[in-house]
Amino acid sequence: MARRRAGVLLAVLLAYDGLVRPRMRSWGSTPQERAMHLPGDDVVEEVMAHDTKGITIEAPPGAVWPWLVQMGDRRGGFYSYDWIERFVFGGTVHYVEGTRSATRVHPELQDVGVGDRIDTGSVGHLRIGRPVTVIEPGRALVVGTWAFVLRPLPGDRTRLLVRERDAGYLRPLVPRRFALARAVAAVVDDVVGEPLHFAMGRKMMLGLKERGERRPRPTPSS
Repeated sequence: MARRRAGVLLAVLLAYDGLVRPRMRSWGSTPQERAMHLPGDDVVEEVMAHDTKGITIEAPPGAVWPWLVQMGDRRGGFYSYDWIERFVFGGTVHYVEGTRSATRVHPELQDVGVGDRIDTGSVGHLRIGRPVTVIEPGRALVVGTWAFVLRPLPGDRTRLLVRERDAGYLRPLVPRRFALARAVAAVVDDVVGEPLHFAMGRKMMLGLKERGERRPRPTPSS
């Protein structure tokens, strides 16, 4: 019975690795976009995954960029599932509008340059973040090796491409000499970390789309 259960579990893991993971890692993108050279590709780091996701936004890049550039912890948030952020990081989650992602563009958060740190979360006094490595205003923002690229499309539309290059979540925390522990950590990253990260990232892209497509509110007449 134990051997049979192990066989079923192995079959499920193989099916997940061969069918589900590739779709999560390439959600919304085309083969051409996945092969495309993007800003941030020249930032060299150890990677375990190289994912490219895409979404079309019915607005020009100039309408999306202000929302993109203000993302981050202690900033505009991530336009994703704020309740999951609060659950993971507890009371340390704090965005410019409290514990929810920004619902408007904040002018004070628009000035970002190479070397500036953008935090993705915090635990107590420990802040988790990376520096901006590439910034091309109106076109590309790369935080560490996490790239957000806006490509203009005909008809005042935008193609948002998000490319992630990472070494996993638990795996980098395990010293190289512990090969078995690193292998187990890699499996946990794939089976638990990746689906959660995919769900949050997909929601973030949809959040950017929804905000970028908002029409400016008319100015009240005097």
